[in-house]
Amino acid sequence: MINYVLVENALAPNPNGYVAMVSNSETKDLNAVIDFMIAEGTGLTRPQALAYFEKLVQTIEYFVGQGHRVVTPLVRVKPTISGVFANSDDYFDSSRHKINIRTSSGQRLLDFATKIKLEKVEAMSQNPVIRSFIDGVYKIVNEIAVSDGYATIKGKQLKFDEGDNRLGVFFVPENDLSSEIPMSGYLEIMPSKLHFKIPVLMAGKYKVVVKTLARNGIIVLQGELKNRIEVE
Repeated sequence: MINYVLVENALAPNPNGYVAMVSNSETKDLNAVIDFMIAEGTGLTRPQALAYFEKLVQTIEYFVGQGHRVVTPLVRVKPTISGVFANSDDYFDSSRHKINIRTSSGQRLLDFATKIKLEKVEAMSQNPVIRSFIDGVYKIVNEIAVSDGYATIKGKQLKFDEGDNRLGVFFVPENDLSSEIPMSGYLEIMPSKLHFKIPVLMAGKYKVVVKTLARNGIIVLQGELKNRIEVE
């Protein structure tokens, strides 16, 4: 049984802008797989299960390493080469080309996907919540910000990957809601607090938005301060 929730996709706001997300997902590593294989009644020991698994992996690696396509009921594996070759006399160069191992579901997994039962559950919001915006110069809350200054946002579920330019704190001019201005840099990124540098901004009122990534690593989530901030 797979539980799923519907989450609004902030990247594509429209009447149909919801995507399904598996809500009861956990990471099961090799130990979990082996534990299930050697469960009571299977007749397998842990060393046997590990040995069978390792031999299977080595066999697939061998065939793929020979340039073959491996097709099993569980998975399909094949090697490919990416990159552009200058002419017919050119050779593989690791600085320009790359060997890729492509995988896809085997027929058994494809058939299994049609048999999985689903249950829709209510979503517990993962969206960032902005409770307060504190100006770094005057220490005033939820009212003003100083251009080229600093500020702090407090709330929950605020943490994000600074290396992903889709995420972070954005100022949106009230007279141009299609424009999102990212902050200049971050001094602190925590689940409950963000401390950041404000870029040089035109005076006026701005909407303050925080964007983070959902647990599935795909969907961008958005939270917004209720108050408009006046930039001086």
